[in-house]
Amino acid sequence: MLENKCEIRPISGRGQVITYKKTNEVWDIRWGKVHFEITDTDIQEILNNFFIDSEEWYLLGSSMDNPIKGGLGEYVQNHIRSLTPRHASAIAAILYNENLVSIKGKKPIYLKKSDKTY
Repeated sequence: MLENKCEIRPISGRGQVITYKKTNEVWDIRWGKVHFEITDTDIQEILNNFFIDSEEWYLLGSSMDNPIKGGLGEYVQNHIRSLTPRHASAIAAILYNENLVSIKGKKPIYLKKSDKTY
């Protein structure tokens, strides 16, 4: 697992750098001035319950005030404690960097669960 910090960009290529580090069961994430944590359980929840069909492409949909219905942003808002649809942008970038999802498109952005297990 990660022992050092990783610095990545959002999938869109725009916005603040995302820095993250995994320690034990917790992912410590900094995105500009935003700091939050998610757990391995949260990651498993997303991979197992949002990405139901490994052959299907899912929308990121991380707009803060109007997340796309059925997108990862809406899922994060409804299932991961105290996080907003906006956090889905950083989470998606991390999942992509960890080879847990594939991406296509720029606007909208689509995600698909990879074959890699977590």
